[in-house]
Amino acid sequence: MAENVVVVTGAEPREVLDVLGALDGAGSLELRAAAIVHRGAEGKLSLDHETGDAVSFTDKHPRLGALVTLLLGPIDTLLFGNQLVSLYGAAEQTPEELAIGHLARRVPAGGTAVIADVDEPDPGLLEARLPGATVARRPYEDVEREIEASREGAPENG
Repeated sequence: MAENVVVVTGAEPREVLDVLGALDGAGSLELRAAAIVHRGAEGKLSLDHETGDAVSFTDKHPRLGALVTLLLGPIDTLLFGNQLVSLYGAAEQTPEELAIGHLARRVPAGGTAVIADVDEPDPGLLEARLPGATVARRPYEDVEREIEASREGAPENG
C-alpha cells in the first residue's frame, strides 16, 4: 500500500467522494480523510461549505488538515513564486518538484477539487473508477516533510 495525498479534478466532487467511499468500503483502498476545495478566480483556495471550516476539519482529520490549512493560509500565495523554495528550505528543488506546490497547482482558478489522504495498493484503481478525471498524487511522507519544514521555518509568535 502507498500512503498518498491525491487531488482529483475534472469530476463532480460528490461523485469523487462516493467513489472513494465505495473503494474504502470494499477494502480496495483506505480513505483517511477528504475535503472539497474551491479556488476562486483570484487564486485563493477555500473549503466547500459541506467540509466545514479549516479548524474543525483539522481537529477531525489532523493529517490532511495540516495540508489543507497550509494551502488555505497566506502561504498559499507563495506556492507559485520563488519564495516557496526559501520558505521550505529546499533550494535543491524547484517549486514544481515540491509536493505541496504540485498539489496546489492541480486546482485551477475557478475550479473545484477533492483532496484526499489515502492508502492505496493500486494507484491506477482510482483513475479507472473516475474516467475523465485528473488524479494527481504525491507520497504522504513528502507532503508531511514539507509541512514540518514550513512549521520549523515559520516565525515564532511571542
